[in-house]
Amino acid sequence: MYCDLHAHSTASDGTDAPADLPKLAKQAGLSAIALTDHDTTSGIPEFLAAAKRARIKAVPGIELSADPAIIHNTADNTHDDTPRVGTLHILGYFIKPDAPHLAEVQERLLNAREQRNPQMIDRLNELGMVIKYEEVTEAAGGQIVGRPHIGQIMMEKGYVKSIHEAFARYLGSQGEAYIRKDRLSAEEAIEAIHEAEGLAVLAHPTQLGLETPSQLEHAVARLKTLGLDGIETRHSDHTPRDTQLFTRLANKLGLTPTGGSDYHGSRKTLDLGSQKVPIDVYENLLDAHRQRVGA
Repeated sequence: MYCDLHAHSTASDGTDAPADLPKLAKQAGLSAIALTDHDTTSGIPEFLAAAKRARIKAVPGIELSADPAIIHNTADNTHDDTPRVGTLHILGYFIKPDAPHLAEVQERLLNAREQRNPQMIDRLNELGMVIKYEEVTEAAGGQIVGRPHIGQIMMEKGYVKSIHEAFARYLGSQGEAYIRKDRLSAEEAIEAIHEAEGLAVLAHPTQLGLETPSQLEHAVARLKTLGLDGIETRHSDHTPRDTQLFTRLANKLGLTPTGGSDYHGSRKTLDLGSQKVPIDVYENLLDAHRQRVGA
């Protein structure tokens, strides 16, 4: 029995509706699935209702984008002036989607996206690509506009061959058109998740952009001092060696390990359930949540 604890829907930048994910999860042979849309909980009600109909275990979640400045601080708590090349995402599991502080955080991040996306498109135009913001919003179908929607238009117009290429060359954290939207500290991201009675988990640690295991351990240890509950040990970006490293780190720091595919539907070549995360991972996460909320 397997689970997938990292999946996105059309409520953010996936291509499948929240109500379709439980059915797709069952078809993939999964026993549990989490909806972790970027910076929004809007798809959770229909996701949970569909999961109940499909008789599959469901985890209401979110993936918050946070400022990675804390991971580049040195052991003596001073900034080391290392360029911030990585990204920091915090997953929230078993959250109450209508929690007030979490709603405020979502509004702030939405405003940051609305400022960032047109600026990135302006940069693409400066690079010779003729792209209009209206084309990107149409691709988003009325949902939150994200970089994959920009990549979709770039691909449709022939500027790149795939969304992966769009991120590698232009939209990723080291791309020519990338603009940061970090408006949320790691501390506030974790606080918002905890106030929503959820567990805070570090998503895809490889995307922190750190070069050595010691740098990673220092960064994760700092996040734990802020209340981090877990770390995503299995992810589509992780090699088997990465998974072993992150699992050892979780054990050393007393963090709950999680895992998932980071499924986005047809926008990424990742299958739901592709990470073969044992159902025990879901059960352990559920136990950790019960201990946190005293259930």
